[in-house]
Amino acid sequence: MAATLSLDTITSSGSGITIDATKTFTVNGELLTTGSTNVLHKTADYPIVTGDVAGKSELVITTTTGAPRNITLPGLAVAGATTCVITIMVSADATGTDSLRVQEGTTEVWTGYQKGDFVRLCISDGAWTVLDHKETYYSRRYLTADQSIAASSTAKLIGWTEVTEIGGAWDNVNNKIVTPTGMNGYWTVSFNPSATADASDNGLSPNLYLAGVSISQWGFGAGTIYASNAGQNGITGCYYASATEAFEFYMTNVRSNSAHSARGTLLNSTNFIAQFNRVY
Repeated sequence: MAATLSLDTITSSGSGITIDATKTFTVNGELLTTGSTNVLHKTADYPIVTGDVAGKSELVITTTTGAPRNITLPGLAVAGATTCVITIMVSADATGTDSLRVQEGTTEVWTGYQKGDFVRLCISDGAWTVLDHKETYYSRRYLTADQSIAASSTAKLIGWTEVTEIGGAWDNVNNKIVTPTGMNGYWTVSFNPSATADASDNGLSPNLYLAGVSISQWGFGAGTIYASNAGQNGITGCYYASATEAFEFYMTNVRSNSAHSARGTLLNSTNFIAQFNRVY
């Protein structure tokens, strides 16, 4: 016959309470196992299973991105899932198009690329919820060649040389930065123009577009042949963008009497930096 002991408080005169190694201990219906945290390292796709979370208050998984990697969250009904916080972290920088993707079933929840990128989740209100996260989407490029902008016109800058690209948001065919599919967030963009003409004769002004609309254009005296030093200053800002909305880099020539050229070919010529912060 199984014995039942009903107590409000258990105390010990020693350093702790010992449970026989052949016995198990259950709290609120969950099996308590050795230690409250489970730390795993994976080098291949991995579905989180009952044994990883049952009886644990936290699960930490580190994984490499030597190939595209998928870590799949346990189902909501898996024993221990509702009381276990899960942290998944990239342990080595990705190369090429590789990444670490955390998914619920086949649905992407979070994606990381660089060492130290991580996501921390728990079940709340009947769903997996992101508690904290860090992921790296970063693009730095400069204009590959000088580009002429006709008088009194606005033109998109095309042909960019990569300095750093992490996360693959840059669309090289269409010369734009695209917010990743299924993600919303804030882009911090610094667009820094440079002209080939002497500063006193420069009529170029930077013109940043988001989702096909000009959102930030440097002030100038448009429509006069005497406009001078119109747009050497750059555009810097933090802009909210929905999934698939894109940034494009334009120049406006406010001079009505001649074309002017955006300077390319060098690291310090016309250039931009863009970094994405995903929100949930």
